[in-house]
Amino acid sequence: MKKFYSSPLLALAVVAAVLLGAWLLPVGAASTDSQETPTISVNGIAKVEVVPDMAVVNFVVEATQQTASLAMAEVTKGANAVVEAVKDIVKDEKNIKTSNVSVYPWYDYTEKGTELLGYRAVVQISVKSSVEDLPSIIDEAFTAGATGMSGIAYEYSKTASVMDQLIKDAMADARHKAEVALSAEHATPGKLASVQVLESSTPIWRSEASYSKDAQTMAQDINIMPGVQEVSVSVSVSYVINQ
Repeated sequence: MKKFYSSPLLALAVVAAVLLGAWLLPVGAASTDSQETPTISVNGIAKVEVVPDMAVVNFVVEATQQTASLAMAEVTKGANAVVEAVKDIVKDEKNIKTSNVSVYPWYDYTEKGTELLGYRAVVQISVKSSVEDLPSIIDEAFTAGATGMSGIAYEYSKTASVMDQLIKDAMADARHKAEVALSAEHATPGKLASVQVLESSTPIWRSEASYSKDAQTMAQDINIMPGVQEVSVSVSVSYVINQ
């Protein structure tokens, strides 16, 4: 009768092979299921031109006096008068705000040196109104005591509703592009894989010009023209490819 002798090294190798095989089998099975789903990524764009219906104008009230307190008292009186004058036209006081208040020494610079002439106080008042009411607001503000006006910014009050529709249009544009791109391969875009709104903008045209009290006369003669703004939306979309 033959006798079989077991080697410790041989037994260890057999056990290791069994364990390794048991570990490798699920990995091979899992790799079969890890194939990536084919997708297509496209950008969609939509834009529209709108006519601004709101305007923001900044009025300035300045005063120079011998002391800072006197300058502030005078400019405060003038600023309050401007606010009261435009309040009835604007109707909503939330559209009127004091955007800047400052007081500083006023010097005369000569060859002999620097001479303090007094103190200058400045108050800036920002007023938001309809474009239609803007000429009347300018006229009333300068009549009440405004000493200057700095620029006009135009806005469109219905931007939110426009943006909602533009996003829908941009999504439709993206799907159309995906359909055209896949049609050559006899495939179609399937369910949505991802979407991102890349860009939305509402350009605001701003006049940087500054006007003195002569703007009161100008407002009576100039036809306020807000122009046209372009509102646009861009989206990035991925679809699963149906083959």
